[in-house]
Amino acid sequence: MIELQGDAGMKGNFATRVAGSADLYKVNKRKPYHSVNFVIAHDGFTLYDLVSYNVKHNDANGEGGNDGSSDNFSWNCGSEGETADTNVKALRSRQMKNFHVALMISQGTPMMLMGDEYGHTRYGNNNSYGHDTAINHFQWGQLDAKEKNHFRFFAEMIKFRQTHHVFGREHFICKNEVTWHEDNWDNCDSKFLAFTLHDDDGRDIYLAFNAHDYSVKAVIPSPPEKRRWFRVVDTNLESPDDFVTEGVPGLGKTYNVAAYSSILLEAKL
Repeated sequence: MIELQGDAGMKGNFATRVAGSADLYKVNKRKPYHSVNFVIAHDGFTLYDLVSYNVKHNDANGEGGNDGSSDNFSWNCGSEGETADTNVKALRSRQMKNFHVALMISQGTPMMLMGDEYGHTRYGNNNSYGHDTAINHFQWGQLDAKEKNHFRFFAEMIKFRQTHHVFGREHFICKNEVTWHEDNWDNCDSKFLAFTLHDDDGRDIYLAFNAHDYSVKAVIPSPPEKRRWFRVVDTNLESPDDFVTEGVPGLGKTYNVAAYSSILLEAKL
């Protein structure tokens, strides 16, 4: 998932992971659902902290900040910790949505950390097990405050996965089930990935992830016969336009994928 943060040379690995990690699990009659996909686990940063802190802040643990891992694979989006910078806050919001999209469209079994659905923070503490405080308590008030934006996006993305079997195949993806719109696999500086997941009933899904710090004009492939592309997700847009369940029609042959954003298109009649 560090591909989404703009790390060089990670695009191929990212593609392998969202496709179900056949390199790791296609043995001993295992299926894609035997792999557990996650961005965040109970140890380490929360999703909010992953995009808000470059280093751990564990002084409150009483061990001089020496406890907890120093390898968090995080990026603070330009400012360490809490900030009033609206540009940084907007980027962090996009990044959290990007991570969630990647998790929900990946083959395998998704796992989320409770609290990420509203953006829970431990203020950079990545080893907080000993705190019986708001650092670890579920914040229902924050969930209510995010109900119409952050939480809504996360909930709708989960529903979308549940209603589209193309994301949860019981076999590893075959060549005729995915088209990688790539000619830049060997370029370590390429941080744009686009692909189409093909469905037997024509409900293809087109996905694009742009981890560059500039927009990319993506060429949209032709939809299946008698269908049109509808934009369901664009993480660069404000709520509720960032996720439109029924989709937005009228797309052209290209789409401007903004910096640090992702899009999802669905082929519909």
